[in-house]
Amino acid sequence: MLEIIEKRNPNLVAAAVELHQSGKIPADCYVVDLDTVRKNVRKIKDSVDKFRLNCFVMTKQFNRNPSMISLFIEEGLNKFVAVDYEGAYLLHKQGANVSHVGHLVQIPTHRTDAVISMSPEIWTVYGYENAVSINRAALRAGVNQNLLLKVVGEQDEVYTAQEGGIPFSDAVDVAKQIESLSNVNIVGVTGFYCTTYDFDNKKVIPTENMKSIKAASDLLKSQLGLDIKHINAPGNSSCESMNVTYHMGATDTEPGSSLWGMCPQQLFGTDIGEPAQVYVSEISHYSENVAQVIGGGFYPDVTFAPMMVTQAFVGNSADSIFKDPVKAQVPTQDWIDYYSWLYPEHKDRAKTGDTVVYFFRPQIFKTRSANVAAVSGVASGSPVVTAIYDRSSNLISN
Repeated sequence: MLEIIEKRNPNLVAAAVELHQSGKIPADCYVVDLDTVRKNVRKIKDSVDKFRLNCFVMTKQFNRNPSMISLFIEEGLNKFVAVDYEGAYLLHKQGANVSHVGHLVQIPTHRTDAVISMSPEIWTVYGYENAVSINRAALRAGVNQNLLLKVVGEQDEVYTAQEGGIPFSDAVDVAKQIESLSNVNIVGVTGFYCTTYDFDNKKVIPTENMKSIKAASDLLKSQLGLDIKHINAPGNSSCESMNVTYHMGATDTEPGSSLWGMCPQQLFGTDIGEPAQVYVSEISHYSENVAQVIGGGFYPDVTFAPMMVTQAFVGNSADSIFKDPVKAQVPTQDWIDYYSWLYPEHKDRAKTGDTVVYFFRPQIFKTRSANVAAVSGVASGSPVVTAIYDRSSNLISN
């Protein structure tokens, strides 16, 4: 992973160490290269337009960061998907269009009224009971709410703790029940995850999930006469995956990690987009011969082995930061990440107060305390911190 960021965005690493050593950014901080993000967004937008897709931006990876959300809107990506109620609330608070809710996390019963008031374009349900709850809220608000059915085939793939949906064999019967409700309308289907990256063959491939939702769409049209406007196909959404899902019938895409160049097909393959983030902290102290690095923002990505943390850049200046990366280890999700560990060959190589720069695939909304610093001017070698946000996306410095 370190070789990737050193080769493709070395100025970001250099900017990170200089900004940290000068005190302009704190430890436990993601540093985001806004100029590179903007370039990526423009390429994503080109693909969206080329395939005439509905685009709902996923923002959990960057913790619904206000600087990035403003940039997306400026570049024409102005519809957002909220992965959970907290995401919907924070996006709405920023004035962003909360356009897709309920996927991956269903909206709690006593939050349906609040979410209905945000006027979501589409709302995913995992079953009839969820639709009943939404129908009641829609009835109280005097509106009709468009729904997507999350349909799950027998051979579909699923990540742990993301289970659920309407079995493919029950889709027609459940759809009939839902269609009998007064204030909701079924307008589409969705699943997750619809593409994945084949590391061996270095290409994006569709999953069984993608096949299931296309088949469910055809079934709902032919047997119930439903007007299916959305075949919503999230998961590793990028320019390459849009090409794959579009040609399988998808109408929607939900880019997230690709916007800052962190999909595996961008890092290890030939897909469009450059990496635009690093995680920065500092050495706090030693425990025997192990350097303890201040934590709070680590996210151990165990899904893709090639993306796991094994090394980090360590130093106190841009001139030395790329020399001899140090062996590193980060806590698993079994432990609180108060610290992570460095294993230098000798203590002079990694000193207390030194900057430590990591490169891994983040999910900042999942972290304990990570700050996010939005930075411009990285490519020119004159980085400027435009804003720093805390764990709850509150502005703490600009």
